[in-house]
Amino acid sequence: MNYKFQRTRIDKISKEKIIGELEKVAKVFKYIEFGKRDFAKFGNISATTVENEFGTWRKGLAALKEHLRKKDLTLTPRKIPYNRTYSDEELFKEMDRVWTKLKHRPSRNEWEVFPPKISYGTYRHRFNGWQNACLKFIEYKMGTNILVDNEPVINSKDSQQHRSKDDYKNKEGSTRTVPLNIRLKVLNRDAYRCVFCGRSPATDIGVKLHIDHKTPFSKGGKSTFDNLQTLCQDCNLGKSDEVYNR
Repeated sequence: MNYKFQRTRIDKISKEKIIGELEKVAKVFKYIEFGKRDFAKFGNISATTVENEFGTWRKGLAALKEHLRKKDLTLTPRKIPYNRTYSDEELFKEMDRVWTKLKHRPSRNEWEVFPPKISYGTYRHRFNGWQNACLKFIEYKMGTNILVDNEPVINSKDSQQHRSKDDYKNKEGSTRTVPLNIRLKVLNRDAYRCVFCGRSPATDIGVKLHIDHKTPFSKGGKSTFDNLQTLCQDCNLGKSDEVYNR
């Protein structure tokens, strides 16, 4: 009798089940090729399991194509390769598409449900966080920076060298300068919309946003989260220097 030295795992997932999981995810993506990250979102097994069975991810997709061919189905190649490096304009155009369809700032879950052409992680890595990505997108749509009492918001890439002193001086909101992290929190809370008229550069052409002191700094208002609000340029100019907020 011949004995095999290598032990066979009793919990090993069958090739048929792996193909079944790949097919299930293929349906989600309307039979367009998908990557390992996409598979992780919708599959009940890991991409590593697929690679262990077939040798590589691409070979796993090749096995799926052959399986679908027998059902007269085709797995269409994705137009954009997985390792594609996107330009900022390409990133903003995809965000514009999703934001416009939702009519509000997409959360991570909303972004991933579409599914998008570009992953959530790509934005986080490029702009050092999702909120920074949203800020840069809004500024892209505006064609200028968001203002705080006519002071431009510091770009996210330059924020680290400016933030520490401002954060320290502004702990109690005692200076007019509003640190970037507080500005981002205000914009995120207000969904990147004017709290008066509800318009946003993401969905309304020509709208420009400002971060405004509800109680003006000149009248004793603090540069704190609770005393700041997002206004469009038109509403902010109409508000003037009055103590007025909603």
